[in-house]
Amino acid sequence: MKKAQYKETTLTVIIVILCLLFFGLGVSVPFIFDRGSQSEAAVSDEKFNAIYDLLREEWYFADEVEDIDKVLLEKAIEGMTDLEEDPHTNYFDLESAQEFSESLEGSNVGLGMSYFLDEDQNFVVKDIFLDSPAEDAGLEVGDVITMIDGQACSETDSDTLVQLIKDHEGTPIEIVYTHEGKTQSKMVEPKEYDETVSCQLFEDQGYALIRLTSFSENSGADFAKAMNRIQEAGIQNLILDLRGNTGGYLSAAVDIASSLLPEGSVVVQEEDKDGNRSESKTNDDYEQVQLDQIAILQNGTTASASEALIGALKDNLGSIVTTVGTTSYGKGTEQTSVPFSDGTSIKYTIAKWYTPNGDSIDQEGFEPDIEASSSEIEDVQYNAEETQETLEPDTVSVNAKAVQIFLKYLGYSADRTDEYFSVASSEALKLFQKDNALTISGKCDPETWDKLYQKAMLKYNQDTLYTDSQIETAVHQFETS
Repeated sequence: MKKAQYKETTLTVIIVILCLLFFGLGVSVPFIFDRGSQSEAAVSDEKFNAIYDLLREEWYFADEVEDIDKVLLEKAIEGMTDLEEDPHTNYFDLESAQEFSESLEGSNVGLGMSYFLDEDQNFVVKDIFLDSPAEDAGLEVGDVITMIDGQACSETDSDTLVQLIKDHEGTPIEIVYTHEGKTQSKMVEPKEYDETVSCQLFEDQGYALIRLTSFSENSGADFAKAMNRIQEAGIQNLILDLRGNTGGYLSAAVDIASSLLPEGSVVVQEEDKDGNRSESKTNDDYEQVQLDQIAILQNGTTASASEALIGALKDNLGSIVTTVGTTSYGKGTEQTSVPFSDGTSIKYTIAKWYTPNGDSIDQEGFEPDIEASSSEIEDVQYNAEETQETLEPDTVSVNAKAVQIFLKYLGYSADRTDEYFSVASSEALKLFQKDNALTISGKCDPETWDKLYQKAMLKYNQDTLYTDSQIETAVHQFETS
C-alpha cells in the first residue's frame, strides 16, 4: 500500500515537472487528439481543420497577413499538388493560370513575327508566322524595322511599341524598315494570328523548314497549310524544327502527324491509371503529304507532345525520318487542366503515353540519330529573381554559370563555366564592365547582368540569323542520303 502511494506521488511530480518544462520552453499543449475510435480519414480531416483554425485565430502573425483565410487555403492546395512522384501536376494561382492558358491558346495580336533588338533598339525580324500580317506584307527574315506608326524604334521602349501595335488591331499602321540595305515603307494591319507555325521554302536547295513553337488548338490547321505550300512548290525534303518546343495539346500533335502519315496510322497510345490503353489515330480531316526525307531537330527542351510527334513519325515512317541534335527532355505523361470560378486552375496527370510501337520515353527522352551539339549558350539556365541581387566573386550560385558562359561567348577569359564564380572570372567581368561603361567592380550587379545578357543574346541572335549548324547538318543529311 505504501509502495503504491509512493509510485502515485512520484508520477504526479513527474507530470508537474514536465508541464513546467513545456511552459518554461514557451510551448503550450492545449489538447491532444483522441485517435482511438476515429478512422484515418476522420483524423486527417480533424487535424487539417484544427491546424487551419489555430493559424487563423491564434497564430501570432495572423493579423499581419492580408486575407489570412485565402492564404492558408492556397498554401494547403499548393502543398497537395507538390508531389515528388509527379512534377507535372501543378496548382496555378490566378496569374499563373492566365499565363498557362495563354500559352496553350497560341494566338496573339500584332504583326506576327519574332524578333530581337539590335544595338540601336531596332526590331530585327527573326521569324515570320504563317498567315500573319508580316507575311502578308512581304517582310522577310533579317529585315530591320526602324519606325512604327511614326515612332522611331531607337527612341521608344520596345514594350511601348509592342503595345502600340496591339492597340491598332484592325487599323493599318506604317512600318518603315530596311531590306538588304534599302529603306522601304508599308502599311500593315495588326490582327490576331497563331504564333506556333512558321514555314520557309528553300527551293534552290530542295528543302523546306517548318518551325513549331508549341502545340495549340490551331497548330494542326496551320501545319496543314504549310504542307500544302511545300507540296505546291514540289519540295520533297522537310526540316521540322522542334527545338525548344515543350509541348501543348496532345490532340494537336495528332493533327500535325495526320499531314505526314498514311490514313489510319496510330499516332500515340494512352494508358490511364487503371492500365487501360487506347489508341489515337490520324485525323481524317487532314491528308498525307508524302515526302522523301524528314529531318527533325530536337534538344533538351523538346518535350511532351513534341516527343509524341517524333515517336509517331519514326515508328510509322521508318528510315525516311532522321533526328538531329541532342537527347530530348523525356516527358511521357499527359495532363488535363480544370479551371475554377475564381480564375485559378489545377493541371494534373491523367495518363501515360506510348509510341505506336508501345515504347515509353518518360524520364529518358529520344536520343538523336545524328548527334549535333548546340552552342552552350542555347541551354543556359538562370534564376530570374537572383539577377536582381549582386553576385560576388568566390561564391556559388546557379547564375554564376550563366554569367561565365556569357563572358566566354563574348570573348572574355572566364576560366570556368560552372556554378562557382571564380576570382579569374571576376577579373574578366571587370574588363566587360570597363568596355561597357559600367562601374568596374568585378561583381555582377543587376545593371551588369542586364547589359551582359543583352550583349550575349544580341551576338547569339546575329550569329544564328542566317547560320545554324544543326540545320546545316540536316541539309547535309539530305544531300548524302
